[in-house]
Amino acid sequence: MTAKVDIIIVGSGASGAAAAWRLSQDSNLSIVCIEQGRESNPAQYPTTKADWERDKQRSASFDPNVRANKADYPIDNSNSAISLANFNGFGGSTILYSGHFPRFHPSDFATYKLDKVAEDWPFDYQTLTPYFNQNEEMMGVAGLVGDTAYPEYENLLPPVAMGRGAKKLAQAFNRLGWHWWPSYSAINTKNHQNRPPCINLGPCNTGVVKVPKAALILLTGRKQSYKAFK
Repeated sequence: MTAKVDIIIVGSGASGAAAAWRLSQDSNLSIVCIEQGRESNPAQYPTTKADWERDKQRSASFDPNVRANKADYPIDNSNSAISLANFNGFGGSTILYSGHFPRFHPSDFATYKLDKVAEDWPFDYQTLTPYFNQNEEMMGVAGLVGDTAYPEYENLLPPVAMGRGAKKLAQAFNRLGWHWWPSYSAINTKNHQNRPPCINLGPCNTGVVKVPKAALILLTGRKQSYKAFK
């Protein structure tokens, strides 16, 4: 098939899908979003089965070298201390990410000015603040206001509850005098954007059946997403 389009976006993950959504607000533009993977079926996520922990190490692994789906390709990370986590499919790595959703710190935009490292960004934190707010409202980001490491947030859901392990870690940080704060997470802690709250049905990085975690495949509804991105 041959078609004339205005914009081609490669990949439907966090960046590609967000760009497609924003650009599609202009009805005069013809946009195609290309994705080499398929749509995920939540009914087949590991958390629907009793042996989900085994699948997390195999077919639902974050590592494409282990997962080896048809859309995956081998990645040589033998010389790296870090294993690459990615997913090829509609929604990209938001399908298997853990929902960790912090902003950049204001100082991240001026690393050369402050620390003589790398280059400063051509814009600052305040310039991006309206877009941070919009993104967090759409995705549904849970967290606790008052973090002194950031200017004030506008759109936060109640924070994800801390378990015993997290509380022990916080106590250790307090004894050391280290700053800590509950993680900002794209996880519904109450009803938001027609998505129910998290019921702790397994970890986020095995796929979420009841959609409390924000993935790009869920932002505007499955049918609307396909209409906008496909």
